[in-house]
Amino acid sequence: MNWKDKFPKENRYFETENGILYKGDCLEIMKEFPKESVDLVVTDPPYWINYKSFRTKRGNIENDDNLSWSKNFTKLIAKILKKCHHLYCFFDPEFSSEFVLNFRNNNFKIRNFLTIPRAMKGNGGNRIFQQQNEFCLFATYGKKNEGKKFNQTKILKPSKTYLKDKRYNAKEWLYRLPDYWYWTTASVHNSKNKYHPTQKNVKCLEYMVELSSNKNQIVLDPFIWSWTTLIACEKLNRKWIGIELNEEYCEIAKQRILNFNT
Repeated sequence: MNWKDKFPKENRYFETENGILYKGDCLEIMKEFPKESVDLVVTDPPYWINYKSFRTKRGNIENDDNLSWSKNFTKLIAKILKKCHHLYCFFDPEFSSEFVLNFRNNNFKIRNFLTIPRAMKGNGGNRIFQQQNEFCLFATYGKKNEGKKFNQTKILKPSKTYLKDKRYNAKEWLYRLPDYWYWTTASVHNSKNKYHPTQKNVKCLEYMVELSSNKNQIVLDPFIWSWTTLIACEKLNRKWIGIELNEEYCEIAKQRILNFNT
């Protein structure tokens, strides 16, 4: 049986040999996914916007519902992600408690808050202290300690300092990586390659995909925006599923993958 056959056929916007792009509300589409059918989740959810209309919201978060969807979202992710497998979820510090609480309530173990530099300095918006980094929640599904092991990867290599430290086995370096990802940037700064305001750097997501999944395993991104996660999957020969409500971004995503534009 083809791996795609176990996923719903409705709302498919575009397909390749490795993946399926769905156009629609991820909260509705993921309801039809089989239990424990996904090997890895990498996503950048909307915050401070209405995820259905993409309209930027202002005001007190207590007076609007722009994160009311997150409880159902985390519940669905818990259903379809395999036990002990990994989740990478970008977040804004102001709203981190919402995501942490919801993931914890759905049997996720919060492992780290990753800090990843932005590509440009001084672009932190209307903040008193300009935000120079982006943040990503790293978690595993299931609260037991035996989380899925990281893969050996050609992308990252142990530092010379680590290799000289006789206290550690050289093969253990992957499990002592710092939570500050100084070796990459999270965002894109080249306007020619920027298709979305919060577009992520392909190389950054390649690290996540290669570390936390194997070839031909299924990676899910429920908010694809400009399809960066799925391009990383195409490069690394992973199966992928993307979901996007906005048809404009669906079409951009389709063209990006057809042209393999990074």
